[in-house]
Amino acid sequence: MILKLGGSVITKKFDYLETDDKNIEYLARAIGSVWDPKMELILIHGAGSFGHAPVLAHGLHSGIKTKKQVLGFADTHSSCSYLSNFIADRLIKSGVPAVVVSPVVVIRQINGRISKFDTSTVFELLKKGYLPVMHGDMVLDSKLGGSICSGDQISTYLGKKAKKIIFGTNVDGVMANGKLVEKITKNNFKDIEKHLKSSSAPDVTGGMAGKVKEIISSKKSAYIVNALKPKRIEDLLKGRTTICTEINVK
Repeated sequence: MILKLGGSVITKKFDYLETDDKNIEYLARAIGSVWDPKMELILIHGAGSFGHAPVLAHGLHSGIKTKKQVLGFADTHSSCSYLSNFIADRLIKSGVPAVVVSPVVVIRQINGRISKFDTSTVFELLKKGYLPVMHGDMVLDSKLGGSICSGDQISTYLGKKAKKIIFGTNVDGVMANGKLVEKITKNNFKDIEKHLKSSSAPDVTGGMAGKVKEIISSKKSAYIVNALKPKRIEDLLKGRTTICTEINVK
């Protein structure tokens, strides 16, 4: 299974490089309460204010062209790595053997899309009982010099082999006219799409609209759930039904 935690539930997205300690702590405890190596779980998280803010500050959204942007690439990667290690530390304290696999080492892109992904380390860790942790990051790009690789893109790429993908956000799921959309399919996606709005906080990866499109393109079933409600995360990890949006493209 894959659990993706959005940047909005682990950082304060309106601030600059600030973790949401309270939410990280209780998410770590929630995962720890259901942890079992046999789950074969991979955790992926967004970068939030540790990624979006530096990318915008350094002007990296269209590629790496100057020496200043090379430094910005390194600065953004360092910030994202700090956040990931912070989360891994809290998971370890909750009894979960979390190990960070840095995307910049194993992923390459062309025009902002994954072209190569050495997944061997991720799956070897998984088989040996660890919780691999990956995150949104800056990676090398053969066309742009460097580009953003979002946690959502990593989730759907690895999700090709997953039986379940769970996207934890700061809302109950996809909303339309103030109501929760319980299920999205290819047939109703166009009707739902007009209700998808970009995040009010800085987000260089497309917000909810980008997330849903990424899931649809992966042709896998997934769930969008409120990660501020840890019981709902636990329910989905355990295979139980809960309040969420199910995206089913089968």
